[in-house]
Amino acid sequence: MVDIADERMHEPGSAPDWQESFYFNWFDSNSDAMGLARIGFRPNDKTCDALIYTMRGGAIERGYLRRGAPYEGIPDPHSLVAGDVEMRMVEPMSRWTLRLSGRDEVDLTWSGLNAPFDFHQEAPQPLPPGFADHHMEQSGRVAGRVKMRGVEYAVDGFGQRDKSWGVREWGRTEGWNWIPVLFGPDLAMNFTQLFYDGQAYAAGYIFHDGANHAVAQLAIDYDWASNRVPAGVRIEASDVDGWHISITGRSRGQGCLYHRGLMIQESPAEFEAIVDGKRRSGGSGLTEHAWRGGGLERLRAVPRFVATASRILR
Repeated sequence: MVDIADERMHEPGSAPDWQESFYFNWFDSNSDAMGLARIGFRPNDKTCDALIYTMRGGAIERGYLRRGAPYEGIPDPHSLVAGDVEMRMVEPMSRWTLRLSGRDEVDLTWSGLNAPFDFHQEAPQPLPPGFADHHMEQSGRVAGRVKMRGVEYAVDGFGQRDKSWGVREWGRTEGWNWIPVLFGPDLAMNFTQLFYDGQAYAAGYIFHDGANHAVAQLAIDYDWASNRVPAGVRIEASDVDGWHISITGRSRGQGCLYHRGLMIQESPAEFEAIVDGKRRSGGSGLTEHAWRGGGLERLRAVPRFVATASRILR
């Protein structure tokens, strides 16, 4: 099981694809805003990457990308820096700050709602190789401010945290669905569906009744607006204790990323759920759909990727 020591950097393996990754996102319905931030360290060549981008009103505002930044020594989680992005651990397993400085600004505090969930020790089904040897996630509250293109606004919502370390074999990955859904401090979840060697693997957790419960059964069905662009999603999930939830989501924006042959469609969404026969609305989150299609399918996605990249880098 993960513990406080796992907030720090781990002894790396020898594989060139070994990396340690810190990821956060946030969603605020009142500001109609979302964003994500990631720093990934590759200790075997002493380089790191940083990405931040934000969306508002369904459109990408702008962002920041730094790839292959050199670093020295062992990064300290009390101040992880990659280019203009800094992540600070204030309290292990509980509170972090996220900052972007420069032409645009992000200043957010992320506070955990639940204990981190260990995807390798707590999941009922073993995960396939190549998706990082260790992986933990946590749902939380996010508050602070964002300033993009000279426009500043407050953020007061929810978000997801993801930390992983180990080998990332991107070339062996067929794709995934990664869907954090946050209704409030009493109900939050992550649904993960991994595709490897022609099989689908279900993982994730549902935080309800004050505890994490591992996902045991998971069905994800998209309504496609166009090629691999979801207009909505339907989710049926049960945890290891038999607790069931039905969720529908409606996309509120689109962004498209590309990494090592994988197209990654990022779609912030609003969600409703049926829990114990009662409807619950007001959920926020994201559908992240990654796939490795053929040449023609990837070619069709190029305009979406170019549009996203141009907004982030402009």
